[in-house]
This record gives sequence, structure tokens and C-alpha cells, in this order.
Amino acid sequence: MPPTGYKYNVVGSAYAQYMHEFGNHGVDIMAGAEQAHYHRSGFNEYGKGTNPLTGEAFDESFRSEKEWATHNSLVSYFGRLNYNFLDRYLITATFRADGSSRFAKGKKWGYFPSAAVAWKINSEPFMKNATWLNDLKLRFDWGKTGQQNGIDDFVYAPVYVTSDQFAQYPFGNDYYYTMRPNKYNSDLTWEKTETWNVGLDFAALNNRFTFTLDGYIRNTKDLLANVSTNAGVTLGDELLQNVGSLRNYGLELSFDVKPVVTKDFTWDLTYNVGWNKNKITSLRAGDSDWVWVNDTKAARGNNNRLQRNKVGYPINSFFVYQQVYDENGKPIEGVYVDRDGNGTIDDGDRYYYKSPAPDVIMGLTSKFLYKRWDLSFSLRASLGNYVYFHNLANCAIVCEQGLKRQAGAFQNVLRDAVSLGFTGQTVAMNSISDYFIRNASFLKCSNITLGYSFPALLKYAGEDYFSGRVYFTVQNPFIITKYKGLDPEVANGVDKDPYPRPISFQLGVNFNF
Repeated sequence: MPPTGYKYNVVGSAYAQYMHEFGNHGVDIMAGAEQAHYHRSGFNEYGKGTNPLTGEAFDESFRSEKEWATHNSLVSYFGRLNYNFLDRYLITATFRADGSSRFAKGKKWGYFPSAAVAWKINSEPFMKNATWLNDLKLRFDWGKTGQQNGIDDFVYAPVYVTSDQFAQYPFGNDYYYTMRPNKYNSDLTWEKTETWNVGLDFAALNNRFTFTLDGYIRNTKDLLANVSTNAGVTLGDELLQNVGSLRNYGLELSFDVKPVVTKDFTWDLTYNVGWNKNKITSLRAGDSDWVWVNDTKAARGNNNRLQRNKVGYPINSFFVYQQVYDENGKPIEGVYVDRDGNGTIDDGDRYYYKSPAPDVIMGLTSKFLYKRWDLSFSLRASLGNYVYFHNLANCAIVCEQGLKRQAGAFQNVLRDAVSLGFTGQTVAMNSISDYFIRNASFLKCSNITLGYSFPALLKYAGEDYFSGRVYFTVQNPFIITKYKGLDPEVANGVDKDPYPRPISFQLGVNFNF
């Protein structure tokens, strides 16, 4: 049985606000505080007085209802000032002070200011004749935010923890949990992100045409990540650390247009596109300017890591060998480019090749309204995202006439793996070839919905009852991509043991009483 736990949270907040207008000026001042406490405790069904083979308890008196307990707290103080002049010059300033129990003394508090200014150009006297213009606003903002989620409650302190059910100590017929010192890092601090943004808002023709344009630069420092450590540094081979800094920069554009508006028919169209680039600007990894990404591994081999972070490259870049091909364009098994020219293929010949992050993301939503009928669909696209085709790499390493032999049994493999004809003689190198890094750009249809809004079915005392809408929706109806794996949308860039997103159909009805 799994561990049994209890949890409760206590959250309290208070704030005060003052608003006033005097002449051409207006102010809105707010200040407040919040405290949040999260408590968890419980016991394990395995262990004390428990036979791990049968699951039967030998002595229930040994079981405590509070074998373990933990908690964390977050205390915040915040304030905001809004000021406007003539309702066309706007200023906002905010400040937050956040204290987290997840950091050691002297590192608990993070301070996060922000400021924004806006100019409503359409409210200027020289724009008074532009009656077709509903909004034209220029914005600039800057701010800092903090991140402390995903950190264990007492990772900054040297504490003892209980073992799991796989590391118990036998004493006679009973099995007992053990206590062991946990890995810790007393130097942890807040991950901090500073963002600069400039934007333009536009609306015209009675808001039938609107768009928003934003350009941004986002710098993150004291990045939190689990990275490998040298032997003897801590009790574990990985440790959560503040490892470096990252820069993101890009553009975002969104449109909302109503191309057709008549008495019976309306067409509403929304489109957004974002372009983003990122690169690592610093890393603190001892004497090196790179660290392995420990969460993703290549096919086959022991601890055959696939991605590496290095200063000057995108985050989670693939670190692979450069494949050599024959005259027909077919990869030659175990033959790679000797990039460092030392006459031997080794780790010095691996290079940084592509990233899982897309260069461009897009979304399109369209809705048609005709009398009581409505039809809508949503599309989204990702361009320039790359994926490691783990299943193909795994199958390609050992193939035998289209079948793979494992533990005395044959299993089917991918057709593309069979055509490679690899013999599996260079397992480790085969699995980290750039041949298996594939462009996974795609266009997906998220949903299509057809609906009909029906009038009231009943009338009573002049009131309508039981009006509503009946609709039919299909989720994930199709995808367009050149990627041959099961799904090109992979969060960490490694297509391994995927769970396919199903096509689903839904028929429903909503009633208004």
C-alpha cells in the first residue's frame, strides 16, 4: 500500500486601498500582507511490523499516525500605486517582499519591484478627428519576479529522512525503516527573473479590428536546477543548486478581427504568433561552463545522457555525434565525423545540435455564427522544435529481420529501424547520433465544435424556460507534421514511451432555466 498522508493549509491576507481623483489627476494606492502555511504529515503502511511479501502487519502497535511531518511557509508584503493624468498618461509601480521557509537564514527574503508607464495616444487632442480609432496605446514596463516552487521543504538544512519500502532493515520476520542523512544545500536562494517589455495596443472600427504587439527581453539569474555533483560533496549524485543565468528575447503579436458582421452572420477570427530565442549566459559548474541535463537519457547504454547546457547555447540543447552517410544518404552504423581531428571518435567529437524549444508558436481560432448555428475551430502550430526519436533509436540498435529479440521473445520494431540494418555493435554511439534528432514542427487542430442554440421550450407567466444549446465537439481531430513518431509535442524533447493524445467525440446539451 502507498504511504497515507494528511495535509492542511492556513492562508490569511489583508489589504487596504485608497482611491481619489482631484482635478486632472487620479491615484489608487493599495498595500497588504499575506501569510500561507502548508502542513503535511503521515505514516507508511510498509515497514514496522510488516511482512513485505504478504503485506500483513505483524504488530499494529508499531505504526504511528505521524511517522513523518513537514511544512513550508510563505510570507508576503506588497504594495501598488496607480497614477493617471488626464486619463492618457498612466503610471503603475508595485513592490513585493516575499519570505520563504525553503531557504536558509539570510537567504529567505526576495524583493521584487516593477514599474510601468503607458500613453493613450488616441486621447490626445490631435487625435480627436480620428473617430474610427477606438484605442491606440504605447506601453513600457519593467519588473522582477521570484521563483521558489518545486523545492523540498528543508533542502537547505542537514536533516535525517526515512528510507522507502525498498530500503528497509530486516530483523527476524519484521522489516523496519531506516534513518539516513539527506543531501542539502544551504546556499540556495530565490530564482529571479527581470523582464523589459515594450508594447502597442490598437483597436479600430468599433473594435472590429484589434491587435497587440509586444517585444521583450527576459533575464533569469540564479536558475534552480538539479545538477550532478562530485563524489563526496553531498549525500547523493545530484543536488538542487542555483546554477546560472538565462536570457530570453522575442516578439508576440495577436489579432482579433471580425471580417463579416451582418444581421444573420458573424465571423470572428483570432490569431497570435510568438517568436522566441533563448541562450544560457552563465553557468556555475565548478571549472566547467556546461552541465548535463540529468532528466533525459538516450536509448540503450547506462546513464547515456543526451542533452547538455552550455554558455552561449539554447537551454537543453542536444549533445550528439555528427552522423556520416553513404552515397545513398543512408547512415553508416558507428561512423561519425571526427570533429576535433584527433583520429579517434570520443566525447570530444560530440557537438551541440538543435533544441527542443520552438522558434515560433502560433494559434488560430475561428468562429462562425449564422442565426442560431455556430461553428468554431482552434488550430495551433509549433515551428522549429526538435525531438529525439527515442523509439526509433532503441529499435535501430538491435534488429533481426524486422524483429527484436528480448528475453527469449520477439517483438515488432519500427519499419524505419529495420531499413537501417544496424547490427548493434556500437550501441552507445548509435543511440546519440544526430540522425535521431528530428524536426518535429507541427500544425494541430485542437477542437472543432458545431452547435445550435434553441429557443425556449416552455413559457409560463410571460417568462421563457428551458432554452439552451446542443453541440457536438471533436477533440484532436488531426495533426499535420513530417515527424514520424507518435506525437511531435514532447515537453522535454525526448520522445520516449509516449501516451497518444486520443481523438474524442462529445455530444452535449446545455439548458437555461
